[in-house]
Amino acid sequence: MAFQKILVALDCSSPEAENVFQQAIKLAKSEGSHLMLFHCISWENEEKINPLVGIGALGNVNLHTTLKQFCQQRWTEQIEQVRDRLHTFYEQAKSEGVSVEYKYQAGNPSASICEQAYNWGADLVMIGRRSRMKWSELLLKSVSSYVLHHASCSVFVIQTGISYPENISVSNAQAIWN
Repeated sequence: MAFQKILVALDCSSPEAENVFQQAIKLAKSEGSHLMLFHCISWENEEKINPLVGIGALGNVNLHTTLKQFCQQRWTEQIEQVRDRLHTFYEQAKSEGVSVEYKYQAGNPSASICEQAYNWGADLVMIGRRSRMKWSELLLKSVSSYVLHHASCSVFVIQTGISYPENISVSNAQAIWN
């Protein structure tokens, strides 16, 4: 089965994005696929600061203005960083002869990746997965897990950042992982 259109979901703030990108390049070259590099800037960061802006309005108008400017500056910086990183990946893919485009938006990363894959008509979504322990992944609402269960196409999950406890051995592995 040849994948014609591959959506590559990248977390541009993560060092693991490079690994996901390199895997996508390999697959695109072997399949003759077109890539869309996609990043969603999470609203979660905004939600953490917005209550502070409201508090500032109650007591000090200058504090409200300062916090609002801080939020706007952070968003501008984040957008510039994402755009620059995606453009760097874009140029690298083009130099390797891969058909590529890129897009970024703000929103909920989990839902936005699935929506973008559907709207663009992707055959495959490639996404990285940080290796977290079972409970932390459940509590932290894994983006890759959501995409795996809700995407309208096949999903290729690339394991990144594997770290194991230093004291792990075959004899005590079951006790640690269960």
